[in-house]
Amino acid sequence: MTGYGQFCSIAKALEVVGERWTLLILRELICGAARFSEIQRGLPRLSPSLLAKRLAALEAGGVIRHEAGGYRLTEAGAELRPVVEALGIWGQRWVRGQLTPEDFDPDLLMWDMRRRIALDRLPAGRLCVAFGFPDAPPGKRAYWLLLSPEAADLCISDPGVEPDLWVTTSLQLMVRIWNGDLPLAPRIADGSVELSGPRTLCAAFPGWLQLGAFAGVAAARPAQAGAASANGRSRLGRKAASSPIAGRKAQTR
Repeated sequence: MTGYGQFCSIAKALEVVGERWTLLILRELICGAARFSEIQRGLPRLSPSLLAKRLAALEAGGVIRHEAGGYRLTEAGAELRPVVEALGIWGQRWVRGQLTPEDFDPDLLMWDMRRRIALDRLPAGRLCVAFGFPDAPPGKRAYWLLLSPEAADLCISDPGVEPDLWVTTSLQLMVRIWNGDLPLAPRIADGSVELSGPRTLCAAFPGWLQLGAFAGVAAARPAQAGAASANGRSRLGRKAASSPIAGRKAQTR
């Protein structure tokens, strides 16, 4: 990018990470993505050519390195973790709920959901949980999570496995639940989030979802987030080793 012509360290840092999409690429790497295709799954509206350009710039800037198995953060890149987390916290506090129709992206929702499943709470064996969003654009109305205590896989086409549990709701409602603006349990109770399957799985389902990484951050202005959580403490406000933004390795189909 064009430099700012300033010796200020903030300006120099922005010359490395201030381009559009760059911090979101770092978000994906921090969350566990490594391969090009995995990063792109978290940024479905970023073209492959621009993603390649941004990755090359980050590598040239010493933020990432390309090695067998994909891209990895360098020491300099790892130090950006609290910066990315702080931006997420700030966004949840101050611009929460300012969503336009195009922001309700089911691909991003399900990709994020896949990496936030509490694997240690799942029953033994393999489960197929299907999600239906009738209000989503054509071609983006059904997704499948293949879950086990070892891994979570996301399928964007029918995997040929009979679902053990169906979750049907509106895309906008699920995004607001995921962001922490609305509680899940009352929406299951009133049927706006419909669960279809064995009673034991329906009862256990809410415990599998850890919600978005910033869902526990309270809005700075209560009115802007509706029924937002009053917790006020980010799930990312911990040491890097325990921060949920350091996600598991991506597995998709």
